[in-house]
Amino acid sequence: MVASPLSFTTVDYILNKFESSESVLSKLRKFKIICEVCEVDEQTIEKGLNSGFKDFEDAVQYFTALHSSCSIIITRNGKDFNTATIPIMTAEEYLSSVL
Repeated sequence: MVASPLSFTTVDYILNKFESSESVLSKLRKFKIICEVCEVDEQTIEKGLNSGFKDFEDAVQYFTALHSSCSIIITRNGKDFNTATIPIMTAEEYLSSVL
């Protein structure tokens, strides 16, 4: 499994609203064990800036996934990736597809 560095910062931001920082860091460390973190480079940022995506963060996530040869993007906001060339799924849809 490959994860974007932005996924870690997003999860940190959301979970810190509900849990202690220590608990969140523990969960992120466990997540890091089971996944590879892909790179975000200058070219990815450039593509995101010139992509036409409404949300820059989504653009960076998308081009990071393409650069890393990901076969799917898992997101809460599938509608934000309506021009994607790889499948977009919610976490629930993904889990249903693999179970």
